[in-house]
This record gives sequence, structure tokens and C-alpha cells, in this order.
Amino acid sequence: MRVDVEFPDVEGNNGDEATVSFWYVEEDEEVEEGEDLVEMITEKTTFNVPAPVSGRLVEILAQEGDVIKVGDVIAYVETEEDDEDEDYEEEDDEDEEDEDEEEND
Repeated sequence: MRVDVEFPDVEGNNGDEATVSFWYVEEDEEVEEGEDLVEMITEKTTFNVPAPVSGRLVEILAQEGDVIKVGDVIAYVETEEDDEDEDYEEEDDEDEEDEDEEEND
């Protein structure tokens, strides 16, 4: 499942914008939930945005030097959890179809 990484509203930030300083991770790298992804700079503070989930950083939307607003999606992280869930759901669907066929015989 693809998860949005959004620029959060940060306490102490009197504006709704920040500049992307630098990325700690590159596209296609694995990340752990809570791991720092990117450093952001505002007029009053510098802070890091952590990974919302564990997975693989598949796309960076906000490049270094870009000015972004609170709520903007700055990247996507792909998780593996839902891939397993989808496989499980597909197996369940197949099992149900097999049961339906057996009942109709």
C-alpha cells in the first residue's frame, strides 16, 4: 500500500511553509517507522519529518530547496503489509469459489 508522507503542522512554526533542506534517504531505500526522512527549515526552526510507516521510499515529490505548505504530500512510502493482506484476500476468494463449486455439484 502506498502511504503519503505529508508536511506536518509543527508547534512553534508561525507560518504554514517550510523549505526542504535535505533528504536523509533516497528513493528505493528501505525505511523504518519513525526514522528521519527529511530535514525541513522554517523562519524559526529546523526539524525532521519521520517516516509514518516502515517500507520503501518509492517517490520523493519535494526536492531540496522546494518551499512547501502544511499538508502537502512530500513523498510516498510503499508498505509490504498490504501486499500480504491482498494475497491472503485472494486466497480467501479462491477458497470461497471452491466451496461454492462444491455446493453446486
